[in-house]
Amino acid sequence: MSGPACEQKDREYKALLNRTLFSSVFSIVLAASAAWAGSDVIGVAVSNGRLEVDRSEVTGNANLSEGSTVRTRAEAGRIQWKSGAKAALAPNSSARVFGDHFVLEKGTGYVSTPSMRAQARGFDVIPAEGGQAQVALLDGGVQVAALRGSVKVKGADGMVLARVIPGKALDLAPGAGAAGESRMTGIVRNEGGKFMLKDQITNLDVELRSGNLAREVGRLVEVSGKSSPTADRESQVIEVATLTHMEPDPQSGGARPTEANKPPSGTKPNGGGGGLSHGAKVGIAVAAAGGGAAVAVFATMSK
Repeated sequence: MSGPACEQKDREYKALLNRTLFSSVFSIVLAASAAWAGSDVIGVAVSNGRLEVDRSEVTGNANLSEGSTVRTRAEAGRIQWKSGAKAALAPNSSARVFGDHFVLEKGTGYVSTPSMRAQARGFDVIPAEGGQAQVALLDGGVQVAALRGSVKVKGADGMVLARVIPGKALDLAPGAGAAGESRMTGIVRNEGGKFMLKDQITNLDVELRSGNLAREVGRLVEVSGKSSPTADRESQVIEVATLTHMEPDPQSGGARPTEANKPPSGTKPNGGGGGLSHGAKVGIAVAAAGGGAAVAVFATMSK
């Protein structure tokens, strides 16, 4: 057969072949999607060495389901969710893995996407877009470091407790102060009739409420009082109960800090260094745990 008739047959054959191939590929995609949808697998754990998943020793990688426990040995491990989110565990660390977060139970963990949060001792650690956070368990507390970009720390009730700026680390201890109380230090300013203060430790820009704050504008003060979330839940509102000047009054020339508002009778000032954020004690870490090891661990997350 030759000529136009041959060309027609050739076109018909190619059309049939394309329909058959499309049908086969579509069937395979549907079958794979159905298998994945019906599976309880939420991701995988990967390591260049040995690790333990749900009390079973594995080499290389293993599937994870909701609540799986991952323990690393001498090598770091990577956790990858089916959503594409990634996290990592330093050597000799462990965590429980869930669909939208992991709970650090030992050692040090790393997270680098805002869609995934690390949880430790009741604190939620959430990096900004493009950020990288390191979370290390301490005796009775946790250290959060911002290796790249900023990192937000929330309490169990969803209150924002701190924002860690790039290259810095904060130590946090739960339940160190009165529930719902914050103690922060910064310079008072007036923004559109609202009195604001950016805390020197937590880096939170909080709103202050009290009857006589106008005279404090421009001064460095320490304030304490009950705290509540702002309307957008991204910071705090503090009902000022005590206010202490942290530098001499420029009008008096005095050399000692003075109390502008004394606490009610029978109350005692908060002791110790650092700040207090909604009941959690927050201090600036002298040095981030892990040091240069963080670079090596994060390298596993890019594989």
